[in-house]
Amino acid sequence: MTDHAQEMLDRLVSQFADKPYLKALITVLGDRLTALEQVFTDLKENRWLDTSEGEQLDGCGEIVDQDRLIDKAIALPFFGFESQTSGRGFGKARIRKKSESYLSSATLADAEYLKMIKAKIAKNTSQGTTEETIQSFSTVFDDAKIVITEHGNATMRVGVGRELTEAEQIFAAGVDLFVRPGGVQINIKNYFDPDTVFGFENQGYKGFGVGKFTTIF
Repeated sequence: MTDHAQEMLDRLVSQFADKPYLKALITVLGDRLTALEQVFTDLKENRWLDTSEGEQLDGCGEIVDQDRLIDKAIALPFFGFESQTSGRGFGKARIRKKSESYLSSATLADAEYLKMIKAKIAKNTSQGTTEETIQSFSTVFDDAKIVITEHGNATMRVGVGRELTEAEQIFAAGVDLFVRPGGVQINIKNYFDPDTVFGFENQGYKGFGVGKFTTIF
């Protein structure tokens, strides 16, 4: 970005170099030109999806009809078993009332919101191909390895090749922006560690006592 005030001052002839009022006037005008140039630069560069922030990103979301607020995106901690979502032990969380939900809504920050907008764009413009299904999962899960297999009539099984946090699992269920062909369901979604996944050793997987089973989410 050009400092217009300094550039104008540098162009003064020597006879005006020591004129404080003239220099003050030039500085004011130059600073305004610099600010105006910054506005034009922002209009040109910061309205694209990958460079947008805050209200600019909200505008991108409005175009694709995707809000920042996601229902049931945060798991609230309640007393329960460790295998349950946000389950906590004795003295670590209160007991959930029958009428209470264990999930709460969340307003996404820019990084997560950008990810969701991209997933929505992919879903809106897709032809339902296998490659697009893989890419939509990869977008949501930060370029993780994605494995898709057939799982019965008009159903598929999707594996995400990295460990997922509880928050990521709930987020994925809440947004449901994964591409799939018309009439085809995703029957099972699971995640696994590619380096330690359980399977046959001749296929490059780990055996009993070493390998870890995939986890359904």
